[in-house]
Amino acid sequence: MRLQKLDISKDSISDIETFISIWNNDSQSITQLSSGSTGPPKAIEILKSKMEASAKMTGKFLDLDNCESALLCMSIDYIGGKMMVVRSLLFDLTLYVTNVTRNPLKNLSHTIDFVAMVPIQVEETLQENPEKLNYIKHLIIGGAPVSDELIEKIKNFECNAYSTFGMTETVSHIALRNLKNENEPYRAIGNTKFSTKDDCLVIDCEELEIKGLKTTDIIQLIDEKSFHWLGRADFVINSGGVKIHPEEVERKIANVIDSTDFIIGQIDDQKLGSKVVFIGESYLDTKDLKEKIDNELTKYERPKAYFFISSLIKTPSGKIDRNKTTAEIL
Repeated sequence: MRLQKLDISKDSISDIETFISIWNNDSQSITQLSSGSTGPPKAIEILKSKMEASAKMTGKFLDLDNCESALLCMSIDYIGGKMMVVRSLLFDLTLYVTNVTRNPLKNLSHTIDFVAMVPIQVEETLQENPEKLNYIKHLIIGGAPVSDELIEKIKNFECNAYSTFGMTETVSHIALRNLKNENEPYRAIGNTKFSTKDDCLVIDCEELEIKGLKTTDIIQLIDEKSFHWLGRADFVINSGGVKIHPEEVERKIANVIDSTDFIIGQIDDQKLGSKVVFIGESYLDTKDLKEKIDNELTKYERPKAYFFISSLIKTPSGKIDRNKTTAEIL
């Protein structure tokens, strides 16, 4: 692997070199903090052998043997950033490195075979210099759900684009969804197999030595190798006996309000038990907002109240902390 600097600070490149040094030492594992999506971040020991196995699974799916370059535009502090380095090492890719910004392709002037980004980075790229997306051969998008609006925009470009599904415990993603195909499910990589228990996803993966890992992800199982993701069991809203997945509601309305700075939450209600509420940042254009949202949703999904705060609370990995943000309005 060869490191090539595009636009990066000395501290950031030093962090990457430190990780490479740790990767090459005699230790059998690394310590990684979980994302903090469903609770406080926790330290997890991850075997290097599992990281290597995960990289090979992705490499086989995307045919990285026939690729020459990758771009690191995610923080090395998180498993997604570390795995981009590991994949580049294993498949002998030239790894271009840039600062972690909302528009990491801004200074890119040549093609790159493999890039991992979060949705906000893709959105910013499409707003500022969309032509740069055609420089990418394989793009994987993780860290947060990809909105329908973003998917429609991506379809206009040449890159192969995938949404990832995984968690720190599975050493990055274990399923990919091709965003170019309509209603495409998440498909397993490697020898991963899926089942359900209490409507939640259960993962078995031979390469990662995972057996019967029950998640809090509610899915629609298609077969043992594919599924549609519906939302987190932790966040399901039971309103008047109807179960509502806030992530699905958010996906439906993201295209009409042109923002990702909001969540669908719940508060107690004497009649319904819980009622659906909209929580957004105060800069949102509220004119006709309710009408636009109501037109996209069923009567059960429609927010019964709207709240606006100065700033949504984020987890250390940049995701919206639902519980703390909702607590701000109570």
